[in-house]
Amino acid sequence: MKCSCIFLYVVINFAIAAAQQCVDTDSTASCSNSSSSHQQTADFFAWDVAQPPPLLSALFPNSTQLLSAWEAHPLLSKVSFAQQHQQNDQSTTNNNIPVTLHDRSSLLPLQSDTDSGDPLLSLLTVDDTISILSRPLMRNGVDYKLAKKIVRNGEEHLGMLPNPHYSVEEIIAHFHYGGFSVVIDRMHRRWGAVAVQSRRLEEELNAIKVGVNMYLTPEVMLETETDKRNGHTRQGFEAHWDWMDVIVIQLSGRKRWSVANEPTVYLSNKDQKRKPTVEEIKHYVGDARFSEFTLCPGDAIYIPRGHIHNASTVLDDNELDHCPSSYPSEEMAKLLNVNGPSLHLTFGIEQSCEGKVESLLHHALNIYFDDNRASNSIAIPAESCSSRSQAATTHDIRWKSILHHALASVARRGHSCDFPSFRSTDGKQNDCNSLRRSVPLGLSEKTDSMQYSHLEKVFLHALDMFSSSASITETAEFVQTLQTPPADPDLTYCFPGYSVEDVVACPEALISLRQKKQKKHEFTQVLMDFHKEASTCFLAALKAMDKFGNDIRERNRKQQLVDLEKVAQVNI
Repeated sequence: MKCSCIFLYVVINFAIAAAQQCVDTDSTASCSNSSSSHQQTADFFAWDVAQPPPLLSALFPNSTQLLSAWEAHPLLSKVSFAQQHQQNDQSTTNNNIPVTLHDRSSLLPLQSDTDSGDPLLSLLTVDDTISILSRPLMRNGVDYKLAKKIVRNGEEHLGMLPNPHYSVEEIIAHFHYGGFSVVIDRMHRRWGAVAVQSRRLEEELNAIKVGVNMYLTPEVMLETETDKRNGHTRQGFEAHWDWMDVIVIQLSGRKRWSVANEPTVYLSNKDQKRKPTVEEIKHYVGDARFSEFTLCPGDAIYIPRGHIHNASTVLDDNELDHCPSSYPSEEMAKLLNVNGPSLHLTFGIEQSCEGKVESLLHHALNIYFDDNRASNSIAIPAESCSSRSQAATTHDIRWKSILHHALASVARRGHSCDFPSFRSTDGKQNDCNSLRRSVPLGLSEKTDSMQYSHLEKVFLHALDMFSSSASITETAEFVQTLQTPPADPDLTYCFPGYSVEDVVACPEALISLRQKKQKKHEFTQVLMDFHKEASTCFLAALKAMDKFGNDIRERNRKQQLVDLEKVAQVNI
């Protein structure tokens, strides 16, 4: 059924009236009359600050502060175990990271099997990690990593031990005497208590997936020559950024952190993840990071994707590295072992290619071409591709495929929010790329909410940006980069609804389109037609995106239960 309703969009004094939105009836995209009016005072990625989510509020008690930081800047949450403490103090003086202080005794009574006085801190212990590493078939490089930072010719690298299997005794020896950190991936599929909290965070954030990794780094020992050469620090990873937003919870020991105060790649997509250049590292170390700080047991930090960071264990030789010397109970002090190895969990909020504003426009493209099949004419016949291209023997390339790739190209374009103090904008836009922002699941069922209304406004802005910025030349250049698969297959480019018919496999033929006046006009016309129709079908695209994301989440959860059952850790 074709989206043919007329859309009226008016903004008056921060109010928006939306008429005749698309709806999804019996899984078929269509348009029908509906209207709403909301004051634009809330972002679409938000929660009720009067009733904040329990786990998030346990970690970051000031919900308003966390909301303003979300996808914008890092936020540190420091614990005060004293009953009297400074409430929610945010300081940015002297280049300090924004911070909130709170009393750990105010935590909600989450489930725990140990009486540590704090169930979050008892999610996992060092002994638990040894238990996990003792399981049969645990493979180095696959299930866990023995890794440490090495410096070669002034450049940081990740050093890893090569053998696929090590005994627990060998792991402990490499850990204590070799300075290797132990990293265990997919902890939400290996340890029941961690699985419970990852599932809880997933629900609170309405995220497609929340994965968890564990990092255990040895304490510094003065007598080792390795520690002396490394300046009395031990570090598992070189400076890097993640393609997912992360929440780090320090469980025991302590670790000194350095975090960028601006993104290297603003809200980095999964396929934009790469090793920072030497110049980017120099800028990060010189001018683009907050003052260093130490995570003590119970502390947490939120870091948006794209922000460079690194961490290391250090000697307690200055005030920066002091952690509380006394705790509410002797058992808690023993459990937290401030002077022992550093143990932390990293919860990664993985929206990937399925949960962004870009994804919403990809679903709108699918709806448009399903409703307007005549517009999906052949742009490049299969025979026009060279014999080296897969497309030469498989299929014609249609405008739907080209527009999908054009959208991805615009979403990955550099702009003013990529290291703003380091490089200038490309001049094509004056604001941050809204296509990279995350979209929580479930907003298609909340059409009368301010979050829904705000997302609609962002969708229309992103649609305008795409329509005005897309070009055949830059699309062809982007497609060219896809011809060489990344070294890490997990970082492969993707978009929702991906199929072999959607792949542009011969960029040379796409480049040649810019020299054909008729094809350039055709590209512009298809783009304009899509813009006109897509502005009326926001809700239909959002429903399709919700279904797609929920299907992925359900598959992930089924696999999570299977993995937990294998190791007798099912308690979710």
